[in-house]
Amino acid sequence: MLSGFRKEITTFYRYGTTAMKGNDIDYFEYGKRINLEIGIHIQFKMEGVGFPLQSVLVGMEINEYLIIKIPGQYTNIKHKLVPGVDIVVRYLYQGTVYGFQTKLIEIISTPVKLLFLEYPKIIEHYDLRSQKRADSLFPATVKMKDKINHGAIIDVSKNGCRCHILNSRQETLPPVQIDDEIVLKCKFPGVQGDREVFGKIKNIKRSRKELIIGVEFLGLEVEIHDLISQYIYAVEDFF
Repeated sequence: MLSGFRKEITTFYRYGTTAMKGNDIDYFEYGKRINLEIGIHIQFKMEGVGFPLQSVLVGMEINEYLIIKIPGQYTNIKHKLVPGVDIVVRYLYQGTVYGFQTKLIEIISTPVKLLFLEYPKIIEHYDLRSQKRADSLFPATVKMKDKINHGAIIDVSKNGCRCHILNSRQETLPPVQIDDEIVLKCKFPGVQGDREVFGKIKNIKRSRKELIIGVEFLGLEVEIHDLISQYIYAVEDFF
């Protein structure tokens, strides 16, 4: 299957052959359709290793093999990296989690350390639906009408979140109604600085001590939408 692949990969690193460049091959048109692009970050679990590993896809030969970088924990797991070992791969692509089973074909050490995996025969997918939520604890400033309160986002989905506000002497709970507009200012994982998110209140749970409101996002920026999808994926246990 991989006859001559050492020569091919060496040629790629020396001369930049188009056989290994993601920009030069439309992987959706040739061979088996696969939603996997060069440079995409993947997570995989390997037989005999009790924790997930992180890597990046750097090349492929359609219907034959995938090439990924050596994971950062290489020194701890190199004794497990033997040809034929079972591997389960997961990755996020445009809001959908894809997964497949594969096996390690071979490792090369020069010019760089790379893993060659069998090309997947079956790919499963898991849609991060709008109702899929992940627990969170993001400090947030909440502005409703002319009143500002400090609280926290306690869970989040691609389309909305729940926000928790405590009653205190310094900040009394604001009066709220369904469909009131709201502005949340918070720091999302992976984004520098605070970002404003606009929304509309869709659910209210209130007591003397606290207020929990369900918020539907309005006009969410693409960057934040993608980061929320990645966050949900990261906290889910797909293994």
